[in-house]
Amino acid sequence: MPTAPPAPGGDLELGAFLAWLGAGEVPPSVDRWAGEWLRTVGLVRDPRAGPVLGFVDDALAWGTLAAFSPFRVRGRTAEAALLKFAAAVHRPRELLLLWRRADADFAARVRALAQGTDPTGDVAALATLAQTADDPQLRTLAALVCHGVPPWHAPALARRQERSGEDWLARWLARQSSRPPLWLRVAVPRHAAAVRDALAVDGLRVVAQAGAALAVEGPTPVMRARSWREGAVEIQDLASQRVGDAVPLGAGRLVWDACAGAGGKTLQLWSRLDGRGTIHASDVSPIRLAALRKRLQRVDGRNVRVWPWDGRGAPALPPEVAARGGFDTVLVDAPCSGSGTWRRRPDARLRSVPSALPRWAAQQGGLLAAAAGSVRPGGALVYATCSVFVEENEAPVAAFLAAHPGWSLEQEQLHGAPDADADTLYGAVLRRESR
Repeated sequence: MPTAPPAPGGDLELGAFLAWLGAGEVPPSVDRWAGEWLRTVGLVRDPRAGPVLGFVDDALAWGTLAAFSPFRVRGRTAEAALLKFAAAVHRPRELLLLWRRADADFAARVRALAQGTDPTGDVAALATLAQTADDPQLRTLAALVCHGVPPWHAPALARRQERSGEDWLARWLARQSSRPPLWLRVAVPRHAAAVRDALAVDGLRVVAQAGAALAVEGPTPVMRARSWREGAVEIQDLASQRVGDAVPLGAGRLVWDACAGAGGKTLQLWSRLDGRGTIHASDVSPIRLAALRKRLQRVDGRNVRVWPWDGRGAPALPPEVAARGGFDTVLVDAPCSGSGTWRRRPDARLRSVPSALPRWAAQQGGLLAAAAGSVRPGGALVYATCSVFVEENEAPVAAFLAAHPGWSLEQEQLHGAPDADADTLYGAVLRRESR
């Protein structure tokens, strides 16, 4: 397992942090911890954090291309330059070396790339190549590098392209060069107008709205806003909200959020039931369950039952659920590579490796199979990830259906980017046949 980044209060050197980034796949929990720590250090203006925060920001904007200082198209064809680049970055550790050899004017070049004023012409050449190259693999590779996505993700994204189309992939890649806005969910959709006014009083401006979802910006941290303290809004990305909207619910429902985490979708489902059903929420992490309980106290979520589940087998059903023959709806928001959230976590794209996809898929299939036994006849099993990769989305669902007669696929969809300025999440609704 990769070593953790330097702890707060210790010596923080850019080289040490880069070494940690180059260690390979990092569990999402560790990644979230590191991200929260970096933001915390930045808020207190610790001067040691400057290079690290700058690195993360630079990785967001054209990171892969800007890091490779020897990459220039002048004096040779764009194809030759790109192929040389691709040969140098087959694996994250090799990319790490390129980061360490970055030019002194690295930050200035990144800004120029992001503003479309790159003096070397690299971005323009790559963009042209992504559109005009005869070889489709070369077009894909050029598009990845142009938008800061490491080339070793090309095979998995090519499979996504086969499913969703070349235009979808081109638009999704274009989104990767910018950070999405902060999305909030209004707890009671009919109160959206009043919530907008209250957020404005607290210094948060709504820059986009999609139903009960509000994108905000401003100097005030959301958790200091009165609307958040009173439970009128929750922090939840638009794509995550769309997955929650697709979960089948009804009055009197018994619902199990099997991989609840800190409870973003749990609270959304609770809000949708409006007191007419019971939500059961579980997770393998006691820390995340503690965070969920704290959030429930803020909104008085007394009809939410919280209990641990490690995903290794079907849980013992609570008595009221067993009496009904199982849950009406089960949501499995499975752990995954997180490729759909790279816009918010740019460093993750440098550390996510293709060899990890089979491990993720095996875990995801195991969770689906373990949770399925808790769904009553006629009930729904919802599978979700924050990944764009077919290996973690359509493939596990297809494998589950092949191994479990009596289940059918009602719908599946990618939510969010590129069609919306948000993360990208996958959601599928499976139905167990009635006896």
